[in-house]
Amino acid sequence: MVIVKCMKCGKEYELKPDNNPSDFQCDCGGNLEFKADIAHEILKSKKTTRKSLSRRRITISISLIVCLVLIISALLVIFNSGSHHVNMVTQINKSDNNTTSIANQTYSANGITFNYPADWQQIENLNSPSRWGYGDPIVAFYDPSNNATENNIYTYFYIKQRDVGSLDEMLSDYRSDIAAIGQTEISERNITVNGMKAVELKKKWTNGNIQYQALTVHIEAVPGSKYYRIGCVVPASEYNATLPKFEMVVNSFKPQ
Repeated sequence: MVIVKCMKCGKEYELKPDNNPSDFQCDCGGNLEFKADIAHEILKSKKTTRKSLSRRRITISISLIVCLVLIISALLVIFNSGSHHVNMVTQINKSDNNTTSIANQTYSANGITFNYPADWQQIENLNSPSRWGYGDPIVAFYDPSNNATENNIYTYFYIKQRDVGSLDEMLSDYRSDIAAIGQTEISERNITVNGMKAVELKKKWTNGNIQYQALTVHIEAVPGSKYYRIGCVVPASEYNATLPKFEMVVNSFKPQ
């Protein structure tokens, strides 16, 4: 509709959009003229409202994006700050695919380096053939949590450097040695340790009332000249629980 106004008295009338004001006359006899197009004003008002709503939606969308970015950034900071532990190592237990975090320290001497459980103690008396056979190791550690002193230990590992000409020679000598003292081989497989060719051999035996199980890894550091053996011993009942710690030592072993 449209509003018309009398040019003489000022009185207003409503006409349809298709009506012509010149076809009508005021009661006072004055002529009529257009005052405002209400439909046009309403449409104009709606357009203004839509623009305002659009701007508001854009503002809200930008605010949500900024909030999401800040939240993601905060989560990343929290995650990164919790994933760096200098004295922790994540070790996968190959026997049951469990992941275990182990506090550790690094040994670096005698031309080798490896990680070992932080609460284990170094064995001072390396001249003890009854413990690991003839030929002293270059280093050994034991678990003091279930061993009174290093003279009477149950859970330990040692590392020997072997003077042989090949990996096959070292394994042949080892099989003869364990057979001579009544130990039984359980399994054997080829592996690699930090890119070095190696053989993993497991064995078991009984001493007194305790059955033991051992993981031994025979490593070819330099073909034809430098070989190492890592022997890990534990009562058979505790083998699976202790295996991640032994695997940490083996997997981190490197010649310097």
